[in-house]
Formats: sequence, C-alpha cells, structure tokens
Amino acid sequence: MVRELFNSIAERYDLVNRLSTLGLDRRWRKKACELALEHLEAERPKILDVACGTGDMIWFMRKQLEKLGLSAEFYGLDCSEKMLEIARKKLPVAKLLVGDAEEIPFPNGSFDLVSVAFGLRNFPEREKAITEMHRILRRDGLLLLLEFSKNDSFLGRLAWFYTKKAVPFIGGLLTGNKKAYEHLWRSIEAFPSPEELLFEFRKKGFELLSIEWLFPEIAFVMLLRKA
Repeated sequence: MVRELFNSIAERYDLVNRLSTLGLDRRWRKKACELALEHLEAERPKILDVACGTGDMIWFMRKQLEKLGLSAEFYGLDCSEKMLEIARKKLPVAKLLVGDAEEIPFPNGSFDLVSVAFGLRNFPEREKAITEMHRILRRDGLLLLLEFSKNDSFLGRLAWFYTKKAVPFIGGLLTGNKKAYEHLWRSIEAFPSPEELLFEFRKKGFELLSIEWLFPEIAFVMLLRKA
C-alpha cells in the first residue's frame, strides 16, 4: 500500500512538500543534516538514507559536507521505484536501490551514518526496521531521525490543525490523490511521541545524543548512537 501510494504522487511530491510546509521542510532537513555532521568523525563517511524518496536528505547532506570541504559515499534505499527515478536525476553520484527498511541489503557494520526522514511512520514492522538499522551501522555509528509527531504546545496544536485540514487539500489539488495526504495525518496521529520512540530505540541498542523540536513543533529531529 505504501509503495503504491508514493508511486502515485512521486511526480509532484517535492512540489507539495515545498508548498504545504511553506518551505519549512527544507529548513528541517538542513538542520538535521547539520546536527548529524557535528557528531560524525569519519573522514570520508559511508552514509545510507533509508526511505530516501526523491533524495532530498542526501542532497542536503552532500551540500553540507561540500561546505566543509569533505565528501562521502552516499547510498539511498526506498520501496518506491517512481520516487527513485526522480532521485537519480538529482543525485547521479549516489547509489540508489529499491528495497525495504525491514530487510536492508547491506552487510553488518557497513555505514557510519544512517538517516531516515519522514519514513519511520510508514514502516509496517518498525521494530524490525530499527533492528536492521542498528545492524548495518558500524560501532559508534550514528542514526539520524527526522519525523512528524503531535505536540501539545500552542504552536504544535496549530500546526497539527493545519496538517490535518489544509495539507490534504493542497496535496489532493496538486496530485489528484487526496487520500495519500490524508494518510499523512492519520500516520502522524498513530505515531508514538519522541519519548515513547526513544524507549524503542534504547531497547534495540541505541543511546540518545539529542532530541529537538523544530518550528512550528510538528516535526522533531533525534540523533542516536549505536551503543
């Protein structure tokens, strides 16, 4: 279902993201990448973006590394063939594969950094996916998570109202698939809080480095280390 959903909206996925978040999705990704790179110690890291979609996280990560005069070996994994077709046009140097987070096709300890942005909510077997991301990280490797969740603050409640009411309208108007964007708010509503999620990660062998809510408190970034 998730594969079909994202294949159906792939062509206008980036456009809807820009318009429905008023460009904030780019600021969120940039902030998350900056945070991860502050803690990354490898000289030429090997980086995997899980649920990479159209490749925005890899694009931002590469830009941040270039500013520092550094480079990395980039990989992306996604279940949607249509999303990867777009990502390949943006990222000709990245190695992009069709696959699922529950069965990541790489050996143990392959990566210095694994990122997943707005994808964890869509994994049918989240616990298995977390185990897989832990497995493919090297010792002391980093896991960067960027995700949506409900926040009870004033801003958070406003952002949640907008997400539930306005985003499906915008997404449906631009893609012709309103149901795909109704899935967005439904998946957020069913998703654990960052604190509940942290318990799941700790149980699988991760330690927390930081959690930060991002304006307007509908998205958060979490950085963890393989313990």
